Amino acid sequence: MQTKSVILVAFATLGQARFGQEGAIQNIIQGLSAFGPAGAAGTLAGQTPGVLLAGANACAKLELADEIVATLGNDPEVIAGAAALVAAEKNFNPFAQDIPTICSNAALPATPELRGIVPLVDPAVAGADVQNANSAQSLANPFADGGLSVADISKAQGFDNFTEQA
Repeated sequence: MQTKSVILVAFATLGQARFGQEGAIQNIIQGLSAFGPAGAAGTLAGQTPGVLLAGANACAKLELADEIVATLGNDPEVIAGAAALVAAEKNFNPFAQDIPTICSNAALPATPELRGIVPLVDPAVAGADVQNANSAQSLANPFADGGLSVADISKAQGFDNFTEQA
C-alpha cells in the first residue's frame, strides 16, 4: 500500500512539474487584450494550449504566433507575447516517444521579428541544457536564421536530439 502511495505522489509531482505549462503562454496572450479587434486576444489565447500539446504539429505554434502578430499588430508587447509562444516548450508523450519534435518548415515563422528563436525542450531530454540555454539566448537576441527552419537553427546551435516535423 505504501508503494502505491509513493508512486502516486511521484506521478503527481511529475504532472505538476511538466504538464500544464500551456497556461502560462495562454495568460501572456490573453494579456494582450488592448491590441487588435475586441476579443481577438482571448480567441488567440484559447488556441495556445492546443498547439503546445503532445499531439499537435510542431509547426502549429509557429503558425499561431504569426497569426497573433497579424491579428494584434506588431507592437513590442505583442511581438514579445508571440515570441514567448515560439520559445515555449511543446509537450511530448514520453510513453510514446523519447525526444521532442521541432518544426522543419523554413517558411515558419513568417514574422521577421520571430525568426531565429528556438524552443525550450523538456529538461529530461539529452542535450536539453544546450537547447534551453539557446532558447533563452534567442529570446533576448534571435539567432541569424539565414532562411533556415527552427529545426535547422537548433542543429546549428548544437542541439539535434529531436524529430523534425513539417
